[in-house]
Amino acid sequence: MSSVKVKYSQFEPSELLKELQNHYDFPDESTCVFFQSGLNDTYKITSKDETLFLRISLCNVYNTSQINEEIQFILYLLKSGLSVVNPVQSRDGKYVLEISAPEGMRQAVLFRGIEQSPTGEADIRMKYLGELIAKIHSSSRSFENHSVRPLIDQKMLVEEPSLLLRPYLQHRLEDLDFLNKTANNLWLAVESLLSKYNDVIGFCPGDIQPNNYFFQGEYPVLFDFDCMGYGYFVYDLGVLLANLTFYDNDIYQKSLWQSVIEGYQSVRRLNDDEEKAIFIFAALHLLRVLSYHAKCREGNQGAVYYMTDYHLDTFFMAYKRLSILANEKANLNII
Repeated sequence: MSSVKVKYSQFEPSELLKELQNHYDFPDESTCVFFQSGLNDTYKITSKDETLFLRISLCNVYNTSQINEEIQFILYLLKSGLSVVNPVQSRDGKYVLEISAPEGMRQAVLFRGIEQSPTGEADIRMKYLGELIAKIHSSSRSFENHSVRPLIDQKMLVEEPSLLLRPYLQHRLEDLDFLNKTANNLWLAVESLLSKYNDVIGFCPGDIQPNNYFFQGEYPVLFDFDCMGYGYFVYDLGVLLANLTFYDNDIYQKSLWQSVIEGYQSVRRLNDDEEKAIFIFAALHLLRVLSYHAKCREGNQGAVYYMTDYHLDTFFMAYKRLSILANEKANLNII
């Protein structure tokens, strides 16, 4: 029988654990279970004393050098005293393992688990989150590795999403027209606002949202740097704002969001143009999310609900709402 090309496979947990025990010192009683699928497959590994999470990248999303750069950035932040996830070295000193799958080589990274144990007022916790984001941005200026990861730029936020989304919007002509009118103009507005400054760009975690930070007491711990890249710092604030609006459309007017900005500005002062650009990046981030979802759908990664009308109603409507808000807040006159 001839072989057939595989788009996506999923490792059997008990067999995966056997492979990991060739590289890590797991106790004999350790267990491995599939945890979740998204931009990666994640497995939860539990022993008597510790819980760890193994993140396995999808094939051909990033190469090993790009993931190594992510880990080096995390280690740099840890060395700087910042509260971020802790990757685990294998016995031979590696942080990134390569695992052969039917569809090709996939990269795996092991991280220590983080306990979610929030206390105190939400506004105080979010203020500390804003401080942590600003400290990461300020520290990233001294991160000397040359970027091998994709830039967070026009190609990532506008060109690629537009190309991937158009086939799914052919029967939603009003949405397609809105995309054509707004996406590139939003990026041009970003460049008009920020390109004249030389201190507003550096490495960004790229996906700061409620699923990617936990609070230990009042203080946040940030994890999942899989979407990191080199771009405008306020992109990260736009990402956070976009995700918080799924819980409350008017969050930007409320004390929770003002606490984030207050905490951020206590470390790194935002100029007026950066404050305007936050709203633009909130909209553009949703195009990046939809781009990822389209790739998952086309990769047959079990994501059959991605790019359905229900899914598009949720995410594209959020993009429209945030684009209108950006148009108002940044005085763009593009809508």
